[in-house]
Order: sequence, then C-alpha cells, then structure tokens
Amino acid sequence: MGMLENKTGMVTGGGSGIGRATCLKFAAEGARVLVVDIDEQQGLETVAMIEAAQGEALFQAADVADERAVKTAIEAGIDRFGSLHVASNNAALSVGHTLLAETPADAFNTTYEVTLKGVFYCMKHQIPAMMNSGGGAIVNIGSRASKSPNLRMSAYDSAKAAVNGLTRSAAKEYAPHGIRVNCVNPGVIRTAGVEQYLATNPKHEPRFLRGIAMGRLGSPQELAEAVVWLCSDRAAYITGQSLDVDGGMLG
Repeated sequence: MGMLENKTGMVTGGGSGIGRATCLKFAAEGARVLVVDIDEQQGLETVAMIEAAQGEALFQAADVADERAVKTAIEAGIDRFGSLHVASNNAALSVGHTLLAETPADAFNTTYEVTLKGVFYCMKHQIPAMMNSGGGAIVNIGSRASKSPNLRMSAYDSAKAAVNGLTRSAAKEYAPHGIRVNCVNPGVIRTAGVEQYLATNPKHEPRFLRGIAMGRLGSPQELAEAVVWLCSDRAAYITGQSLDVDGGMLG
C-alpha cells in the first residue's frame, strides 16, 4: 500500500519541474491528484503521464496569484474526488535580476503576488477543505535562498523566507484541527529552468558544486520524495518545520 493510498492531493505548479515530479509521486503512492498550473498544455501532459501509469488525475488551469481561480480549482477537485487531504504549494515566480535599489516596484510586487500571496491563497482554501475531509497535510515549497540569499534576487529570496514564516504560523493555528503544515527548502535542483540557465552560464555549475557537500545537483524526484513523506502519516508528529533538501549546501 502506498503512503497516500485513498487520499486526494493537490499540487500547484504541477506542469513541470518539482511540481510535476510531486504529482507523479503522489499518484505512485496511491493518491488521486489535482494538478494545478497556469500552463494548460504542461498540466495536461502531467495528467496524461499519471493516467498512463493507471493513476487518477484532474487538471485545473489557475494563476495562484488570483484567489478566485485558486478557490475554483479546489472546488473542481472536490467535485471530482470528494475530498482534499494533502497539498504541495510549489508555484513561484521571480521577476527581474537587479540590485534591491534598482528593482522596479512592479517586479517586486509581481514576485510577491505569486511566490508568497499564492501560497496564502492556496492554504486559505485548502485548509477548510482538509478540515471537511477529516484532516490533512500541506507542504509549501520554500528555497535555500530564504536562509542564504542570492545576489540580485531580493524579492524572490525574501518572499521565500516569508513562505517559511507563513508555514510556521499556519502550523500552529491549525494543529488542533488535524492539519499539519511544513516547508521544504530546495537547494539547486536540476529542473528544466536550471538546465537552461546552466547551458547559457556554464561557469556557474562548478561554482554551485563547490558549495554542495554531496558534490552534485539534486533532482526533482528527490524533492518529491521529501514532500510526499512529509504529507504522509509517516511524518504524523511533524509540523511547523522547514526541511532543507540541498545536498548539504547549508550544512
């Protein structure tokens, strides 16, 4: 029996990278999966991959910066599957690559709308749905940068730090209601976006590797393993925590 057998899970940013890997792992562990992404084609590809492996999934297009769209997506998932038990809030965005004093306010605000407020909107509507389903678990995706900031990414780094803080607040408020909330902070993960960045900036991969104790980049699947474990009953006494999955980058 899988770790999430007979449960319903929701993943934002489920069309690619860590989000897609988490969707596939949710399904492999027995969950029905609500795949949420702003990109319809990629989201439907994730659903097709789950169905090809005999799993059950539903795609809903939504921009997590739009509270109404988030609420509608969750309602569609409950209409289809009848419940919501676990979720991974993965969708994020970083706009611009400038020093703080040179960062346009619009770029800063857009980054916060998706990366921080998107997590707030998701939890705001996931938590009541989970309470109605008898309890549940949420894993928000933070970043190693929330603890060791990058240069020229103040909006993203601070938004991810706030995701960690929001996680702790929600965990304390809803533990009495049977809801656990944790955060996973990825290090440098070999997603398609990172691969593209390294292809155009090849000098950076050796620099990254020098800072990682394990001497390699992580994979989306390794992140998904951590997320699913925290969502499962095997982590039943863990809430309000931030787990660094970074190969020893912050060690």
